[in-house]
Amino acid sequence: MPEPEKRSDKFTWTYALWLLPFLAQDWLYWLHPQWDWWTISLIIWVLTLIAVAGSLCINLARRRWRRLVSLLIAPLLLLVLLRILAAVGITSDSVRFALTKQTYLAEIERTDLPGGEQRFRTFVWDDTFLEKTYSTLVYDESDEVALPRGEQSTAWQQRVQTSCSEKKECVDLDPGPDEYVSVRKIGEHFYILDNYLPNAFP
Repeated sequence: MPEPEKRSDKFTWTYALWLLPFLAQDWLYWLHPQWDWWTISLIIWVLTLIAVAGSLCINLARRRWRRLVSLLIAPLLLLVLLRILAAVGITSDSVRFALTKQTYLAEIERTDLPGGEQRFRTFVWDDTFLEKTYSTLVYDESDEVALPRGEQSTAWQQRVQTSCSEKKECVDLDPGPDEYVSVRKIGEHFYILDNYLPNAFP
């Protein structure tokens, strides 16, 4: 008869559930942006590290090799799942936008521009650090924000300057040598502008 600890040695996908708290931050952050997500992230990281290290030690000590392999490949399983969801258009950003789109559209509709000028609005998308916005939701009725850098019209640049003077989430497609900017379309006339490696880390 096999030993009790050997009997429980089997392949399992449940270890992937241990990593779900990391995903929950990206998917739920916008529900309560006023929370201290930096501290929450640190706590989740430490607790997960302790749980994984403890499980590794226990499975090694009990020679439960199948469970050990399951634990090691759990991140890969989760990554494959995320890739599949992203391939069909389901991401944390797309779900958030689908749930909040009408709120943004209602605010945009209240914008009264003279002479039929095309509307341009920006909204904070990632406000983890209070002194700088790293991810901005952009509504650009002209869609010029998606054009290659430098091909935007003078009228578009003026709209951007006006928006930047009123709000802190400025749209800068050429921020400098230490930063990288990407623009992703997320809806009709809606884009997400991400600012990577900011050189003004607060």
